[in-house]
Amino acid sequence: MASFPDVVIIVRSKKNFANIGRIRIIGSAKPCQRFIKVGAPVKDAVLCLLQHGFTIVEQGNVGVFFRNR
Repeated sequence: MASFPDVVIIVRSKKNFANIGRIRIIGSAKPCQRFIKVGAPVKDAVLCLLQHGFTIVEQGNVGVFFRNR
């Protein structure tokens, strides 16, 4: 049985491009959930996700992160 990947979608804030404006997590974002909050710095969330096996596809103000389980 195939398992589905973990997906994290981060949309940058319109008021402050360096911060998270909206998020959507499908599956799990562990152990990075403490960094993935509206208003938190995007940089911290991205660094944590990349260090824990996620890969990124970014288009403008939206970052999509995938990790196979």
